[in-house]
Amino acid sequence: MAAFNNFVSEEQLQCSICLEIFTKPVSTPCGHNFCMVCLNKYWDSSQKCTCPFCKKEFSKRPQLCVNTFISNLATQFKESVNVKPSTKKPPAAQGHVLCDVCTDPTLTALKSCLDCGMSFCDTHLEHHKTIAKLKQHTLIDAVKNLEDYICQRHQRPLELFCRNDQMYVCLFCTEGEHKSHNTVPIEEESAQKKTELKKTQAEVQKMVQEVQKKIKEIKHSVVLKKQNIDKEKKDSAELFRCLMSSIKTMQTDLLMILEDKQKDIERQAEVLSKALKEEVAELKRRDTELEKLLHCEDHLHLLQTCLTLSTPTYTNNLDTMKINTNLIVEDVMRELLHLQQSVSNTTEKMSWLTNLDYQREEIKRLLKTPLVKDNISYVAYFEELVSSERAS
Repeated sequence: MAAFNNFVSEEQLQCSICLEIFTKPVSTPCGHNFCMVCLNKYWDSSQKCTCPFCKKEFSKRPQLCVNTFISNLATQFKESVNVKPSTKKPPAAQGHVLCDVCTDPTLTALKSCLDCGMSFCDTHLEHHKTIAKLKQHTLIDAVKNLEDYICQRHQRPLELFCRNDQMYVCLFCTEGEHKSHNTVPIEEESAQKKTELKKTQAEVQKMVQEVQKKIKEIKHSVVLKKQNIDKEKKDSAELFRCLMSSIKTMQTDLLMILEDKQKDIERQAEVLSKALKEEVAELKRRDTELEKLLHCEDHLHLLQTCLTLSTPTYTNNLDTMKINTNLIVEDVMRELLHLQQSVSNTTEKMSWLTNLDYQREEIKRLLKTPLVKDNISYVAYFEELVSSERAS
């Protein structure tokens, strides 16, 4: 078998279409060999019948027959290197990393080789598992941006991390500008970073728990506040009912008092008018007597009568004869005006509390608060909010 491997190489028995060891090999008139299935598929998808390798065009499609000699060589080679027969697999799904060796269909790559700079499907990865030299290559899970894992200067795998410059380097970089730097394998640096990430994750999870706890407290506070508001709505409705009932009763009583006061004023006016009429009658009587004396020719009688006449005075004190217009309701009216002003002030306060624009601005201000600026920025706010809710 060893002599056979020296006699023929894998490249000589490899189909240039599928890059696999021949399966049912056939030959074209120009002398090139392919798998029968691969060549038929190629011709079926082409408008012209040409050789896939040299592009020689044939006037008509050649009749293909299995080249038994090459088929036997391929079989013996597979047995000598223990090559597993390839199995047909579905093509790679959209978005997956494609195998760089597959032609049609292109399969999903399983691993990417940092030494080869290529990605391989499970079938084409077989050589990296069986050939000793390829076993030493660095394989990673298949990635699209394979160039990011290779040193662009030396075209070698980035397998070290420079802690001085905080960058990935290859082994050749450590012999140049990073020679005296503190470099460690990327696995070691990755392990250290994972330890730090675990601590950060624990802190984040703790913060999440604290925030979730505050959310529960706020929800509980909302429930309590709703109960308080329902009670306040009920109490306020009863308060307004009593207040409106009292105002209506006060209005009725005030109207009755005003009507009674009007009647009392009319009675006072009637009494005063009667007394003043009597006063006028008495004054007119004396005026008549005085008029008679003025025309009297009996001097003796005039003088005697004058001696008996007194100085004319009012029977009643006119200054005291006034209608009492002082109303006790004036004090009530002043109190009602104060009540009206108080209600007006309370209405203004309620308008401010129900100002939707103000509430929207407050919400916007809270939403703009950076969540990570301060680990307890929201937590502190929630505590303040819950405390204020409990206090109210």
